[in-house]
Amino acid sequence: MKSITLLLLGLFLVVPSLLAAEEKSYLQTRDDISMKVHKYFEITPDESSSFAESFFGEGLEVYINDLHIKGKEEYLKRLDAIRQLFKDTKFEELHVHTNYFSSEALLTKDETFGEYRPNEQTIWTNAWGVFTGVGRTTGNKVSFRMHMDFRTSKGKVVEMLAFYDPAQMQAEMKALEATKN
Repeated sequence: MKSITLLLLGLFLVVPSLLAAEEKSYLQTRDDISMKVHKYFEITPDESSSFAESFFGEGLEVYINDLHIKGKEEYLKRLDAIRQLFKDTKFEELHVHTNYFSSEALLTKDETFGEYRPNEQTIWTNAWGVFTGVGRTTGNKVSFRMHMDFRTSKGKVVEMLAFYDPAQMQAEMKALEATKN
């Protein structure tokens, strides 16, 4: 009787962990994808967009707050426009990590990543930090927190989400437009 109780207790403790082991999502900070995202933030302030051209996939979808940009070329135009607005830009206090989602991980309440994207693993890299720079038109120093997410497929970023307060960027855009009139 004592051995049956111990066996049942052992099963009670082991079985839940075995069942939970099916979902093996994991997070990394020093993997190749995280390092590429770090490099993107290091190189983005440069005047050239050659790294960004190889970093993003052709069918890129970008969501910046509520703005939706379709296609790599359209996003690269926006990136160049931002470079025209600011100089001495940096991404400070930058943290980057990459989530490798298990096919069993829940995407929504009713759907797993494997059901949504059955032919490949879902990989999202999260980055957050502080954007700093100086407005080229106004000379004003800017600084704002931002959070960006990058979904990678076949070695390229195919989806990007960015969240930040656009007020300082919009003020610099408005000042630049005023010089054109």
